[in-house]
Amino acid sequence: MSERVRYYYRRQAVRHVGRVLQALLTHTTVSGRDNVPANGPYIAVGNHAAAIEVALMVVNLPHVPELVGNGDIPLDPTFKFLARFYYFIPVRRGYVDRQALNTACDILKRGHVLGAFPEGGIWEHNAGSARPGVAWLSQQTGAPILPIGFGGVLSALSKIARLKRPHLTVNFGPLLPPVPKPTSSRARREAIHEASAEIMHRIQALLPPDERPGSDMGTSERYDFRLELVAPDGSPLELPDRLAIPYGEDLAYYFHRHVLLEVIYRNYRRTGARPLSRYTELTDPAQLGAALDVALDFYNNEPVFLGYRLGYARAGRVLDGLHALREAMAWAETQNCQMRIIPERTIIGADDGKITLIEPSVKREY
Repeated sequence: MSERVRYYYRRQAVRHVGRVLQALLTHTTVSGRDNVPANGPYIAVGNHAAAIEVALMVVNLPHVPELVGNGDIPLDPTFKFLARFYYFIPVRRGYVDRQALNTACDILKRGHVLGAFPEGGIWEHNAGSARPGVAWLSQQTGAPILPIGFGGVLSALSKIARLKRPHLTVNFGPLLPPVPKPTSSRARREAIHEASAEIMHRIQALLPPDERPGSDMGTSERYDFRLELVAPDGSPLELPDRLAIPYGEDLAYYFHRHVLLEVIYRNYRRTGARPLSRYTELTDPAQLGAALDVALDFYNNEPVFLGYRLGYARAGRVLDGLHALREAMAWAETQNCQMRIIPERTIIGADDGKITLIEPSVKREY
């Protein structure tokens, strides 16, 4: 590797074009520039609820960052060309990817800037928790951490596509010192855990107040799951008790995380799973069942996928619930009825007000 970061000139070209597009297509306010170090090494970290934060980091940092990104699933077709052109360090999420970690350490030890998103993905808006990788890298290399809050990002790209300039904010926070490296392994793990929590706390504090976790619509939420079955004569039909679907709360939680299904037919191109995205429409259960078979085949062959994103305990419950749902679909098919899935998310506000959401379809928010 030369003194310059890899692919320096092509990345500079991306940054210059990006700055022009940011000025033309968005209203972006940048604050806290004085907190950015004059030179590397440092690790720039930000919230990650959509894809546009990556562009905002690259465009607004004064240095050319080496990015850490997804290496465990195929790239989204929408961003594949640009991601390959800029290039990034691919990380197999859910595994201990020694090669990626060593590459990232080498970048920092050479005095460069590393860009990362501690939440690890965009399946959960305002996830509020950080994966330990950033803190581990800081501990190993002695690199400080620069927190960044990106505001207004949800649906920003879709607004740009409709020529509606979104209002975005980029807020650089005070630099965090390197994560300490005590002598004992237990103390080192504790330092990483504490630093990971502090990193996300600092990032969240840099977001607009109404975009911080727990501030969007209420203070708590509840999930419920039910099916609606309609007989050929239009009358409602009840599912037999023997086919009762377990773990309804976890299933509803899963259906409200759109990317967990969407990645199957967008990134992996298993288009047979797409009909399941129309789960709230009254549909032939045979069609839903065939789509669910594709999804279950993927999840069963890629157990880390759900486990990394939901936690392995919840992922196991979701899979059990999906298998039971498949049996219910098979029974509904024998009854020649129509079926729809109703996953409810009820948000309870501080004033005991309630808002119940039933997502009509899988729709990606960029």
